[in-house]
Amino acid sequence: MRNAFFTISSWNYLHYSRTLASSFARHHPDFSRILAIADTPRNDLQQGAFPEFDAHIFFGELDLPDRRSFSFRYDVMELNTAIKPTVFRRLFAEGFDRVIYLDPDIFAYRRFDEILRAFDEGATSILTPHSLAPNLHSEGPNDLTFMQSGIYNLGFLALARTSETSALLEWWESRLQSECVADRLSDGIFVDQKFMDLWPAYCPGTHILRDPAYNVAYWNLDTRTIKATNENYEVNGAPLAFFHFSGITPGDRGVLSKHQQRWKPTSTEALASLTAGYHDQLEGFGASSFSSVPYGFGTFSDGTKIPKLARILFREKLEPFEGDPFTLMPDHLDRPAGIKPNPGGVVTQLAHALWTTRRDLQSYFPLQEGKSQINYADWYIAGGATSAGIPARFTQTVAKRIRQLGHGTADVSGTEKSVIATRIARRAYRTLMKAQPHIRWLYRMVPPAKRKQFLDAMFRHAWPANFDTISKAPVGPGMSLIGYPFSETGVGEAMRSLARSVDSANITYDVTNFDEQVLSSRRDRALTSHIVVRPSKMVNVFCVNADMLGSTIHGIGGGVLQNRYNIVRPFWELPSIHPQWLNSLRQMDEIWAPTAFVRDAFMAGTDRPVVHIPVAISVPPDIEASRERFKVPKNSTAFLFAFDFSSYPDRKNPNAVLQAYLRAFGDDRNRRVSLVIKTMGNSPHKRTILNSIRSLAQTDNRVVLIDEVLTRTETYCLTKSCDVFVSLHRSEGFGLGIAEAMAMGKAVIATDFSGSKDFVGTQTGFPIPYRLIGVEPDQYPYFIEGQKWADPDIDEAARVMAQLADNVEVMAAMGERARKYMAAVHSPEAVGKAIASRLQDIQGYRNSILDTY
Repeated sequence: MRNAFFTISSWNYLHYSRTLASSFARHHPDFSRILAIADTPRNDLQQGAFPEFDAHIFFGELDLPDRRSFSFRYDVMELNTAIKPTVFRRLFAEGFDRVIYLDPDIFAYRRFDEILRAFDEGATSILTPHSLAPNLHSEGPNDLTFMQSGIYNLGFLALARTSETSALLEWWESRLQSECVADRLSDGIFVDQKFMDLWPAYCPGTHILRDPAYNVAYWNLDTRTIKATNENYEVNGAPLAFFHFSGITPGDRGVLSKHQQRWKPTSTEALASLTAGYHDQLEGFGASSFSSVPYGFGTFSDGTKIPKLARILFREKLEPFEGDPFTLMPDHLDRPAGIKPNPGGVVTQLAHALWTTRRDLQSYFPLQEGKSQINYADWYIAGGATSAGIPARFTQTVAKRIRQLGHGTADVSGTEKSVIATRIARRAYRTLMKAQPHIRWLYRMVPPAKRKQFLDAMFRHAWPANFDTISKAPVGPGMSLIGYPFSETGVGEAMRSLARSVDSANITYDVTNFDEQVLSSRRDRALTSHIVVRPSKMVNVFCVNADMLGSTIHGIGGGVLQNRYNIVRPFWELPSIHPQWLNSLRQMDEIWAPTAFVRDAFMAGTDRPVVHIPVAISVPPDIEASRERFKVPKNSTAFLFAFDFSSYPDRKNPNAVLQAYLRAFGDDRNRRVSLVIKTMGNSPHKRTILNSIRSLAQTDNRVVLIDEVLTRTETYCLTKSCDVFVSLHRSEGFGLGIAEAMAMGKAVIATDFSGSKDFVGTQTGFPIPYRLIGVEPDQYPYFIEGQKWADPDIDEAARVMAQLADNVEVMAAMGERARKYMAAVHSPEAVGKAIASRLQDIQGYRNSILDTY
């Protein structure tokens, strides 16, 4: 009986493969160990680079049709999984009777006796499910994610050589020729793994291994308890067979798996020991050198990185393909897309392929006429392509074609030429304004009259006239605020706050309501007297977030941007902005960022000027506390946490606050403290989260849950009734609740990350340290790869909460410093002065140079 074990990896995973093979050989020296290399051969990496294996198979040696197209069709993960049945068939052809496959990121801790016993008892196939028990957790991994990606985890598969398994391998292999993809979950396909749901039905000899000691991983830790023993590890009381370290990253010992956030190495002592030992193994087997080896099938023949979209376009639209795709595809992707009129061919095949995969782009850029096509191409080269992983080589072609349009090609309409001319004029004018301090010598060489004539002409091209193009009424001095003046949301309150600041500076303003896209309560009527049907001032300020800017412009009506200086004041909670907003943002003349965090995000993502205009906080002076109204226990140190479910629970992070409270006070029910949790809004996770809070409140009467919409006065009253405001957020664009608590003289505990850093420092509050973690696709809207936010240190938050509960003097002193800071920096008067100064700059643009010389 000949037995073999194999794994598949590209060169950059060789340290994982070597670690696995070493651990497997320790317990199964009688098995042949084979490495299948899903990569191109390298002279610097031969058999001597992986001595733990007895043999290796290169991708080019596999019996696959048109291997060149096969390797272009799939990305690195897809290719590694697509060749699995082919390697099984090859090893069976070589005479092996039993073959075990293991993912390279697995570590074996003992012999696989249960697997060998199943073979001896007649099993021809052995599978391990992701989980052996229901998982109803609100966050993945859970039952729903298992149903999407597959019941069985294909990090492990054991097969015996029989006619039955050989026939099924041919079926599986034929499916993976073209359908081993990771982006078709909605079609019931996930690489090689989802097909395995059918295997037990097709293969009567299948054995489902229901042993919790096998394939232990982050996805089943909810039902598997790991304990360290003197010699090894146990799972639910049995010796651990193998752990699947899926998503672990060498060098980052604080993350158990990049694919989830619920479990960390520090979640248990045994898990910490297990992962630390595995990291040591990876480092010992060359993680520092192998992890940087480039993927051989990752670039075109000219060295340009292959974007994932090119592979999708290739397999879905262009196969069968004549010739070598690694050489010929770049030119094909640069060809003009077959849409009309496509002036100058600005929309390429690759750009159009991106558009077809994104509903948001289809909504913002209909591509039914030339103007929209030009705008889309402009977005594409300004950051849209980069955000989609498309290399600069493919934007250069589009940029060149847009420049040619600017020189007046025959197939561009008069309207499109006007759009381009205005865009160029405004860009030139802004560039001139920025450069003016450095070119004073040049202006002195030009007579004043000529200077004025030239600058006035430039300004007229950029902002043609001072009247409304629709009503023909004059556009007056001052500001038009556009947004949701009645909405009881953070964005609505920010607009009212801005109005109070403008009012304090005696700036004329009007307000235009466009709350059709807002579902919240609209009871706040503070700005009613300023409401107008159409903006009438020379400066428009759109008090909406960037994702709503385009629809707001459209909803207010045509011509609202013409002959005005247009500003947007967005809030945003992540370090990078979404590229789909760029077209709308490009219609603005500048951006007002409420915090330094938002400023940095928009400066990095747009070419618009970004100015930091703080948020004004004003709390009525006559607010009275009323613990009776909210059933807050008397004589307790009350910690308040408030959040809106519609603002996304993953960002607000309520579980962190609950955990910090339990760690600080859970074991001592005699501490005179209380935790007040104020919620509103809706979310798919609302019921689960509220049930966990209610369960805690049933066992701890110090926990108070308030799930209702309060008026602004009631909200102030609640904050006044508590002692400390707690926000262990993962990210905040601003942090209104934190800021208002500080303005009332309350101590605050807040994650030391994002917008709240502007006002929560060691002198004004208790900032909580954090580590950065990845944002998952289902946690926050407008997902793009690489976004990070904070994972606050719960232990430190618990320590601070316990400290404040015992020290009223520290709490009061910090609250008073916070109040003074907010009054000095964030009062309506302070913000009003900043707005007045900026408005003077805007209105004085044409004269700023003329008056200097």
